[in-house]
Amino acid sequence: MTEYNRGELYSIIQVLAGITLITGYALAINNYNGNVPAFSLIGSALGLAIILVCWIGRRHLGFIISSVAMSVVLSAFFIVGAI
Repeated sequence: MTEYNRGELYSIIQVLAGITLITGYALAINNYNGNVPAFSLIGSALGLAIILVCWIGRRHLGFIISSVAMSVVLSAFFIVGAI
């Protein structure tokens, strides 16, 4: 496996990890509370992103962006589902 392929695979795994983490968190909140507080979901993802940026820098930027984007998408999905 070349260095380029390893880097691409690493980026894909980062993005999928962010999506999986936030989706699991939203589904757990939905199961325990019956609804998803949208601002709490977005706030927790932003808080995690700020902590990661301060702690490790921009090395895991794919994970950070995908987790924040997925929290916004799931918040919109659960808000529209509640209407």
